[in-house]
Amino acid sequence: MDRLDARDAGEVFVIPDLYCPSKLLIDASQNPSFLFSELKLDDIDGGLPAVAEQSQPGDSFFSIPDLSFGPADGVSTPSQSIGLRNESIDVEQQEVNVGGELWVLPEEIPVATANYQSWDAFENERFKELHTPYITEAGPSVFDAAFAAKENFLRIGSVDDVVVDAKAYSSSVLALGLGRSSVFFTWDEEKQSFVPAAAKLRMSGYSGESLNGLLATFFDCGNITRDLQAFVEKTYSGSTSPGRIALADAVSTLLATIQSRLSVSASTHQSILQLQSLFHPAHSILTCFQRIVVNVSATRSDESMLSTIFEEIQLLEHRTDSLREILLEILSRVSQPWLEFTGEWLGLQREAGLPLTKEGNGKSFVKVEKREWIDDQGLELQEPDYFLDYDRVPAFIQPEDARAMFEVGRSLRFLRAHHADHPLARADVVASANPPTLQWKFSWQDIVQIEAKALQYEKDLTNALVQFSKGSLATSGATRSKPDSHSSALNFFGKPVEDMQAHVLASINTFNHPFNESTSPDRLSLGLNSYLTAKDRHPSDDGSIFAPPISLVPILSFNPIIGAQARIVNGTCMRMFFKSHKLQEHLSVQRSFHLMGNGVFSSRLSHALFDPELESAERHRGVARSGGIMGLRLGGRDTWPPASSELRLALMGVLTDSYMSSEPLNRSHAGTYLDNTSLPGDLSFAVRDMSQEEIEKCLDPDSVEALDFLRLSYKPPPPLEAVITPMILFKYDQVFKLLLRVIRMLYVVSALFRDATNESSLWRDDSVAHRFRIEAHHFIANVCGYFFDTGIEATWRIFERKLDQVEKRIGMEGDNITLGQNEGLDKLRDYHERVLDKIMFALLLRKRQQPVLKLLEEIFALILQFAKHSRAMTVDIQSKSDAEDEVKEIYVKFQKKVRIFITVCRGLSEKKGYGEKRTRDTRTSGQEGLFDIDDLAEENTVAHLLVRLEMSNYYSRDVGS
Repeated sequence: MDRLDARDAGEVFVIPDLYCPSKLLIDASQNPSFLFSELKLDDIDGGLPAVAEQSQPGDSFFSIPDLSFGPADGVSTPSQSIGLRNESIDVEQQEVNVGGELWVLPEEIPVATANYQSWDAFENERFKELHTPYITEAGPSVFDAAFAAKENFLRIGSVDDVVVDAKAYSSSVLALGLGRSSVFFTWDEEKQSFVPAAAKLRMSGYSGESLNGLLATFFDCGNITRDLQAFVEKTYSGSTSPGRIALADAVSTLLATIQSRLSVSASTHQSILQLQSLFHPAHSILTCFQRIVVNVSATRSDESMLSTIFEEIQLLEHRTDSLREILLEILSRVSQPWLEFTGEWLGLQREAGLPLTKEGNGKSFVKVEKREWIDDQGLELQEPDYFLDYDRVPAFIQPEDARAMFEVGRSLRFLRAHHADHPLARADVVASANPPTLQWKFSWQDIVQIEAKALQYEKDLTNALVQFSKGSLATSGATRSKPDSHSSALNFFGKPVEDMQAHVLASINTFNHPFNESTSPDRLSLGLNSYLTAKDRHPSDDGSIFAPPISLVPILSFNPIIGAQARIVNGTCMRMFFKSHKLQEHLSVQRSFHLMGNGVFSSRLSHALFDPELESAERHRGVARSGGIMGLRLGGRDTWPPASSELRLALMGVLTDSYMSSEPLNRSHAGTYLDNTSLPGDLSFAVRDMSQEEIEKCLDPDSVEALDFLRLSYKPPPPLEAVITPMILFKYDQVFKLLLRVIRMLYVVSALFRDATNESSLWRDDSVAHRFRIEAHHFIANVCGYFFDTGIEATWRIFERKLDQVEKRIGMEGDNITLGQNEGLDKLRDYHERVLDKIMFALLLRKRQQPVLKLLEEIFALILQFAKHSRAMTVDIQSKSDAEDEVKEIYVKFQKKVRIFITVCRGLSEKKGYGEKRTRDTRTSGQEGLFDIDDLAEENTVAHLLVRLEMSNYYSRDVGS
């Protein structure tokens, strides 16, 4: 650069000497970095400068030196001795110095090519030392000198930086990465971050800016380590959640592994760059754990925490390094408490600690709440029961699988409560079948093994159930329960003195030895060590490449076990309900009485309520009447509603006689119920709890609501309440109330013909009354036929076929006593409820059908009003002219209401989507197995009612009437 600076600045095309030393460098002779720079070699220092001046004249930059050679007379041969060769070299050098002719040198004389000026060249003769022109490669001393220069040649702004000892600074950086305070870096509580202890500190050979870039990784590692330590301490001190404690334990294992592994590894590294390379995998995994901890901190339950961790792992599914295995191990460890409780709820393992009961608060996805319903007296009752909490189900469990797990555990507790001697209720029998445990499986090989183990468990437990049904298990259990004389023998006391002394001496000798801790590191520690120390960051095998997707792992890992347990429990409980608790008989009772499927009951009840020829059960001057058959005589008495004593007298024996005459099966069991003075479910008549407004409507004997106070009381036995729930009984009651109105209307319109044929009646010659009577009878008869035939009978026939199918399945001979995973008591309960929903839809009892039902009730009210006038004209209470005018007015209203009702029904029959199948719960949609609800779709049956009412379009044509 000095030579370049000396040239004329106007010579723009002159090529500078790129290899000339910088003027900032000190003289080569004073440079301490040149090991042998002060050596003076005679053969080079004496001869080469003159040659160099001759060969490179200053006026020709690209000129080729004259290298022509003269005659080689007097040149020594290679056979000469070493001494002669040296003398020849001296002579030739003198000739060169005198004449300056290089070509006169002999070719055989070797020129010295090695000039050892460094240890590298000393060890390797072919090494050529390069003199770099860059200041960054001239050594740390030159670099530091350039930084310290007041001229600020590099323009970095590090003139005032203090250079500290490299070893001490590296130790501080190591402590920083491990989350510890040191001499140069301290923890700031206010900022919650590490900060430098002093400003403008740097190491020799590094600028402040480049050093800050290198320290960014260590600052992140230190801050994240402190945050994770705070999370662990907070969790251990205040959390009672097993899942969070498991996560804190995993984080603690991570921090301990990083501290132990990186502290040992960093002791052999002195360079900041090497430390940075060492901390790169630690920074990656710490960042991943920090993201998980931050997201988990916003969750409130273990299940939501598991969902968050599972979603985070799904985001990192594409990774092929060992970090994937570490995260999967974290998921397994954190999920372990939840999986253990699920296994206890399913009956796969014994319950640890206090068992879950209805008197507690519930746990995880099983919550215990008060189930409320109204009893026969109208009182609100509460009873604790198990409920499924979908919000406490992890995201990796599908809703239908969660419901299957819940119902399996609920059915299992039914067995334990009512059949304690059953094998499924005995933990020893279940344990003998070697039940599999719920564990995460992330490889295809493990998944195949868990499926095989689940099938084998199902086979072994099914064999145990078959033996129990044959009576052999009870005998073997009794045999096993006998005490063993050998097992009860004393194992220490009662032995000879010599044996006791030997035992004591052996015990003392054992305690004299130091304790040998044989604990081996767990999989998480091994995975962390492998990840932190591996150079290529690749797993040892390629199993993760062909592993199943993370989204399918829960289904593949848990469903085989859940399905096996569900099939066993469902088949067992269904068999108990149908055979031991006579479920089908109790359902038949609902059909016979609540749905009035028993003809004897409908006839007896109708006569007891409406027949005017029966003796009244009403008290006369405080004295109860006695004699023949008594009834309430609705419509033929002055006071209403009747007293409770009248109800008992009028309805006495109606239920019992009807039950005995219904079916041979019931007749065979009737003696038992009569001896106990009760029917199935304590079936009896009761008074419905009503509001004040409803009571006022019942006071009028000619109103449609006159009989709304009467209801049937039925309480299912404790086991059957799982299928016949209070909500189902409420729907039965709503149907019964409507049917009670319908049979009353049918009796009323039938009685109109009796009034017309009475000789004292004034209606025999009234054409309007005849038309009214005929149309009213036609309307009520067809509505009743539609309700009973299409609405109830057709739907219940489907239900009976399904019950027969279930009974056939569970009554099959052989070892197959299981049902499908989705064929448990909960599915039967849902199917039962859907049967009632379909019936209520056909009977216009659904909420969206209330306007249509109200219109139908208005028609009933007009017919009852006409019936009242008919009875009045029979006894000639009022004049015929006034009665005819009033009957005509009622008839016009009747025709108008009927016409509107038919128009509405026609519109409903033509309405698109009315009555189509609707899935109420999308979480449980799909294959239902045995209890498929496709045959219970809400069919649009209004067209059947239209055909019955107006096949000839009578009301559509008669517009002018």
